[in-house]
Amino acid sequence: MRVVTWQAIETLSLDEVDAPVCGPSDVVLSVGACGICGSDVHSYTEGVWIAPGVPLGHEYAGTVTAVGSDVAGLRVGDRVAVNPAAPCGSCPRCSEGRQNLCSGGSGHSGGFGDQVLVRNAVSGQHLFVLPGDFPLEEACFLEPLSVAVRAVHHAAPALDEPILVFGLGTIGQCVVQVLLAAGARDVIVVDTSQRRLTAAMSAGAHEALNPSSDDVGASLFASRGTTSSPYQPRSGAIGAVFECSGAAPVLPLAFSLARAAAPIAAIALAAHPLSIPVDDLVQKELRLLGSFAYTPRDCQEAFDLLVSRRVDVRPLISHRFALADITAAFEAQRDTGASIKVVVSP
Repeated sequence: MRVVTWQAIETLSLDEVDAPVCGPSDVVLSVGACGICGSDVHSYTEGVWIAPGVPLGHEYAGTVTAVGSDVAGLRVGDRVAVNPAAPCGSCPRCSEGRQNLCSGGSGHSGGFGDQVLVRNAVSGQHLFVLPGDFPLEEACFLEPLSVAVRAVHHAAPALDEPILVFGLGTIGQCVVQVLLAAGARDVIVVDTSQRRLTAAMSAGAHEALNPSSDDVGASLFASRGTTSSPYQPRSGAIGAVFECSGAAPVLPLAFSLARAAAPIAAIALAAHPLSIPVDDLVQKELRLLGSFAYTPRDCQEAFDLLVSRRVDVRPLISHRFALADITAAFEAQRDTGASIKVVVSP
């Protein structure tokens, strides 16, 4: 079988390896579709969060081809969406329900390959059986959609106030749709890609701004008004911000536009250190919170949103590639002006 591994910056290798052997607690999947994550692109272009020889691909779905004797609720032929996270279940963070911060967990990567071994597989936790003929290329969105569900739950925004989403890659697009599904009344999206802005507006976002041509701060001060708080006589009136871009100018702008006590959820990873205006953070008592990965509960909710199509990911698939064309696929995902989600199918 084939699997894609990272070798060096901008160098991927499609290797022939032995097919996985299914143990009594394991499941083997034939991969049907795998999405390219933003972190995959950072690894490809910058060499971060990766080492030579490591298999890539964690946003995948497929068909069960082997089931261990101790595995319940799964059978050969089941089509499944995959939660690739595997928390230990016993560390302090797992014990308090923050399995996304597990200190001893592992994961099931290798989605850019013909087959994947899912160790210690549990139906409804690691693998979710898809209804009917639900497409595998949509099912591979379970992982990024779970990230978005986590971020929205963690920030707990006021849904009747303006909510601002910076960055409209897959995570940002999913955040928009999760907010709308929850009943958000005024979602403003910001990105430099017109294709991504159009997709978010088609999904139901209420206003789109492009910093290449729009003064985002001035526009939102004018349209959403201003607020005052101690030592902060003129702030914006944005009730919550989701930072999904990783771009350096975003957090200072978000701090300026947010009303006092607003949550600001930082979801995007950044390859370089970012600075923040500490006085705004302190004097407005902003809630700056990181949101990382997802818990099993988030994953279950994401699965429900996905298969019910209350979140519709179909318009987000901008490119499709065969596994043999993996480098071209990564180059397409790298082009943020033209791509949203690139899906690779063996």
